[in-house]
Amino acid sequence: MGTVLLLGLAAAVYPQLLAVVVVILTRPHPRPLLWACCVGSLAVNVACGILVFVVFRSRGSILGTSSRRLGPTAYLVIGVIAVILATVVATSRGRELIGRDRPVLRRGKDQAPCESRVGRMKARAEVALSEGSLAAAAAAGALLAIPGPFDLLAIGHLARIGYPALVAAGAIAAFALVKFLLIEIPILCYAVSPEATAERVNRFSNWMHAHKMGVLAGIVGLIGVVLIARGISAL
Repeated sequence: MGTVLLLGLAAAVYPQLLAVVVVILTRPHPRPLLWACCVGSLAVNVACGILVFVVFRSRGSILGTSSRRLGPTAYLVIGVIAVILATVVATSRGRELIGRDRPVLRRGKDQAPCESRVGRMKARAEVALSEGSLAAAAAAGALLAIPGPFDLLAIGHLARIGYPALVAAGAIAAFALVKFLLIEIPILCYAVSPEATAERVNRFSNWMHAHKMGVLAGIVGLIGVVLIARGISAL
């Protein structure tokens, strides 16, 4: 179970989730948006996780990946990727290479139609979320819940060990709860102390806007090192 929770923590740290949470927390009434996003993300992630577990238990594969292939090599590969990503994100040159600090160019006639459509769709989604749409918040949570590499590692681990279905379902739910801590922590804080939380959220939002890439790089790098150590120990 410890490995599953560690992978859940690794899955919790990625820019899209942080960006959605920051947008929600800057809205005048963030609590219902947080709830909608949380319910959407947990429901979809647990449902997808159980489906992946069933496929792995039947010795099937998803996108060419099966539980039998999620051994030490997978930990090492994902750990190395995480360390490289953290290194890239931590430097201004690296952020330029991935487009984080690239200046926004004025849209011209030579812009690809596909890029234009994608940009408009993203802009509409951001506007809907910024305007406080519960449906947009739930949809954002559902999209964030689509299983990624850490989900597959965790579920493959459960399938290889051979946990009973109910125990595995509980572990998958625990993984999802850890994965979406960035959404759940503000909800709990609002429940305990609404006024103080609103003030803290404002300070946190300003701080994250200034330091989010450094924080992301540090956490992803640390998790990458842990995964590499886990893979080496399992060889």
